[in-house]
Amino acid sequence: MSRDDSHLKMTKDDLRAARVLTLAVKFFGSSKPVSSSSIYNDLYSDLDIPSFNRQFLRDRDLLASLGMQIRSIEGNGETLWQVDEQASYVQGEGLGSDDAHILYVLCYDMSFDQSFPYRDELRLALAKISRMYGGSSIALRDTSSAAEHKLLSALVSCMSMHHAARVNYVDANGRASERVIALLGSFGLRDKTYFVASRIAKDGSLVPDSVRIYRLDRFTKVTELPSLSYQVPLDFSVSDYERLPFQIGDNCGTARFLVPDQANKQVRHAVAIQGSIEKNSAQDDQGTVWEVPYSNVQAAASWAVGLGVVPLAPADLVQTYHRTLAATAAVDAYDGSLSENTLEPRVTSPRKSAGRTGSIAVTRQLVALASSLTREGEVITAQDIATSLGVDYDAARHLIALVSLGSGESIDYLPVILSDNDDEVSLMEGAHMSARRVRLTRSETIALVAALEELGVKQEDALVKTLVNSYATPLFSLDDIKRSLETPSSVSDGKVLRQCSQAIAQNKGLTFSYVPITEGRASRRRVVPHLLRRSDDCWYLDAFDLVRRADRCFRIDRMSYLESFDLTPQDTQNRTSTDVPTNVLVLFGDPSYIDLFYWEGMQVLETSERGCLVRMPYYGGSWLAQHLAACAGTVRVNNRQLADKVRQVAMQEG
Repeated sequence: MSRDDSHLKMTKDDLRAARVLTLAVKFFGSSKPVSSSSIYNDLYSDLDIPSFNRQFLRDRDLLASLGMQIRSIEGNGETLWQVDEQASYVQGEGLGSDDAHILYVLCYDMSFDQSFPYRDELRLALAKISRMYGGSSIALRDTSSAAEHKLLSALVSCMSMHHAARVNYVDANGRASERVIALLGSFGLRDKTYFVASRIAKDGSLVPDSVRIYRLDRFTKVTELPSLSYQVPLDFSVSDYERLPFQIGDNCGTARFLVPDQANKQVRHAVAIQGSIEKNSAQDDQGTVWEVPYSNVQAAASWAVGLGVVPLAPADLVQTYHRTLAATAAVDAYDGSLSENTLEPRVTSPRKSAGRTGSIAVTRQLVALASSLTREGEVITAQDIATSLGVDYDAARHLIALVSLGSGESIDYLPVILSDNDDEVSLMEGAHMSARRVRLTRSETIALVAALEELGVKQEDALVKTLVNSYATPLFSLDDIKRSLETPSSVSDGKVLRQCSQAIAQNKGLTFSYVPITEGRASRRRVVPHLLRRSDDCWYLDAFDLVRRADRCFRIDRMSYLESFDLTPQDTQNRTSTDVPTNVLVLFGDPSYIDLFYWEGMQVLETSERGCLVRMPYYGGSWLAQHLAACAGTVRVNNRQLADKVRQVAMQEG
């Protein structure tokens, strides 16, 4: 079988990343200042002196963006260089290995959440803190293109550093424009990332009445302008700009909804961030009356159907709500002719052009990878890297090849050996890597703070204080961060989340009391936990139930009295589930309903004149039927039981 060397093809960005890695390792292993001549001879000897000075400055700036500050001092006749240890390396007492591992497991799922704007920063922050790869039994894959990663990285950098951005943007009507903006905050909605930004004048002041909402996938170019900085207004809060699915577009009125006392978390979150509660209403004994602006009457009516709230006013919204239910009740949604397309499932949003990421992103990944190689014989595999960073296997092998390329010819650099197929990297026998923990950048720190906030860990928590005091850049302040982050959509029990993540990190089992949403009676569960994940504004634990011998999904807010236990060989053997959800096919005659809700596990199979054909899991409950009932009779499914439930929901609600 021939060897696949496609991962060895190097771009200019790759070669620069390898050089900057070598520069970083040179300073990692140096106990005294390094001379300009030594740096020139080792890394830049193919350049003339003026070109060396310019390139070395750019490379130092790149290292600074990774958290490693190099400063000059005067030597005997030439300039010497050394790392600013206070600004670059972790100071004080950091997290222990167990806590770092738990943090990794706790935040892992969020680092792949397409609605979390700091996802790329979070993955790199976790790699820096934990110095580990792997750490999760389920490998997640980032579906963003290389082009989108570059745009997101630039936007997050501008927002974190309060630097203006010159952007090219295409609005919803297809109009392209160039503008200079100040990014104030961000939020997520239906697996999309949104930014709140204002126009900015040449003197750094914000242009009045120019705050707008921008969607990540509509940017086509972003250029950071470090020379033009700004301050986020003290009265700004990103929660004032968060949008609900029926608020996309110009406001056309105010809706009044009756929200039941037992409304789900998604509804409660919507009530918390938008509109107002009507006090002393006639419906007080039936629920809460909520007033909120809306932009699309059909979207507002369907949203109400799908989430179990009832519109009270205005009249056209009430009529549209009842027409939606009537249209669903009048149609048999079953279509036995639906069959799977032979094409592979694809993502719901159009992919931008593929390609490798730029030198900044690659260098950050390489520095995190190199600093993980600290002990002789320690092996990191391509699969470990792919799992941790969310890249494909070939991209992981490419990073391993770059580590070798950046190791230099001298053992003073990074003395690594690669496997025959470049799918493993380890330190040479007798070698020791003296890499110290590099501090988190400002954007990486914000990413961790935002993730922990979403997890229910407050800024006053000891974990957050340790991260900020030990890992963040000096003088980092959280003062204006919270106003730029969205209100947590999933209010979770931080203690339960930590107990679950600790069990996963330590490879232990869990027992707990659980109240299913359908039964209302608590039962004791004994499970092997796999993964923590967020879905539809709730946190879940995926686990294997040792009593029922099946994979199960548990909602965190329904778990209590948790205890861990040591797993036996019998517990970890024969964990093949015989109870899996049914996959159903759904044809959306009107694809706009896909954007109205979050659809758990949905895969788009085909888009044609008939509509959009998707596959998704069906667990037998009412959640999917309720959402499909909101589509006004425009959907068809290949499952008779589900079709009957959709019609039943519409008839009951109508």
